[in-house]
Amino acid sequence: MADLHIIRIDDAKALVRVGVPDPERAAPQEVRISVVMALADPPDYPNEDRIGATVDYDRIIYFIRDDLGEPAHLIETLADRVAGHCLSLSERARWVEVTVKKPSVLSGDGLVSVTIRREQA
Repeated sequence: MADLHIIRIDDAKALVRVGVPDPERAAPQEVRISVVMALADPPDYPNEDRIGATVDYDRIIYFIRDDLGEPAHLIETLADRVAGHCLSLSERARWVEVTVKKPSVLSGDGLVSVTIRREQA
């Protein structure tokens, strides 16, 4: 098994139009998105201390905050969009897990979340 480099982004906030009923999608809602991404064959970082040796985390965060696309019915759709983006960032990407949390669904404390895992084809 190859060595893996794990990248983690926790609870990046995004405002999106998501929900099954039309009124729920009428206004943007906050979701929190976490990413765990594995890159194979990490370089010798002390000798490869440059952004090209990894994935630029800002490209993931920017996508989450500004480029999730059209409104969606399901938070699963949002997770799939983020996963596809992450896997497209590097040939070394082996898998990604994306969790989308939607706090506004439950009244009071708590939230609803979904996690998907996609592997590089």
